[in-house]
Amino acid sequence: MTAAVVPGRPLRMAPGKDRPGCLILPGAGGGLMPYLRLASVLGSSHAVDFVRPLGLMPGEEPETTVAEMAESVLGIVNGAATEPQLVVGWSLGGLVAWEVCARLAEDGHRPDLVIVDSSPLPRVPEPGEDEWIRDKMVADLGPKADPQTVGRMVRTFAAQAAALTDYATESGYPGRVLLLVCSPYDKGDREAAVRRWRELAPNLDLVHLDAGHYDVFEPAHLPQLAEAIQAFQNQGGL
Repeated sequence: MTAAVVPGRPLRMAPGKDRPGCLILPGAGGGLMPYLRLASVLGSSHAVDFVRPLGLMPGEEPETTVAEMAESVLGIVNGAATEPQLVVGWSLGGLVAWEVCARLAEDGHRPDLVIVDSSPLPRVPEPGEDEWIRDKMVADLGPKADPQTVGRMVRTFAAQAAALTDYATESGYPGRVLLLVCSPYDKGDREAAVRRWRELAPNLDLVHLDAGHYDVFEPAHLPQLAEAIQAFQNQGGL
């Protein structure tokens, strides 16, 4: 059983009637802006759809587990005319993307999967980290943000952060996987995450990025990010 598709939730970022489909799944907070530049690059070869998390619009309840998030994205995929050939997820979105692709593989479809600095291990936040992220997201809404919009974002982020602390990836994925790891690469938690991804993904390519986790989509780092994804696609013959 798959969840009902919420109208207006998938957003077409790059058209392409005869191009293979690409899904972009965001990190916690779910804002659209960081992904526009990446979508413009991927749009040269794919029809690109962005799937925002639930909880950001009036009347929506945020999802509280990664499994719930993946189930609702699968509802969107199952309602589409064609299945995606490429799935890209950053941080929390990478975990949702992993679960979506693992489920699709059970039915014989194996999209190429790009994971941007996600960990398959339960998240252990550093002191004050969640507060810093929340305050940054609220600040990005601008000084005159609607209080109700702020409230929905804060509540959705809290649910997402809790989901990350409760989640550990268990399912393997036999398809092609590109793991993009942000700097610093030698942190213990990142090294442990890479080891676990290698156990779960027999067809995994690893690329180190010069960007940090929170600036990976900035213009200065987009060329390296785009080049890594495009090289990965070319290896698969897309």
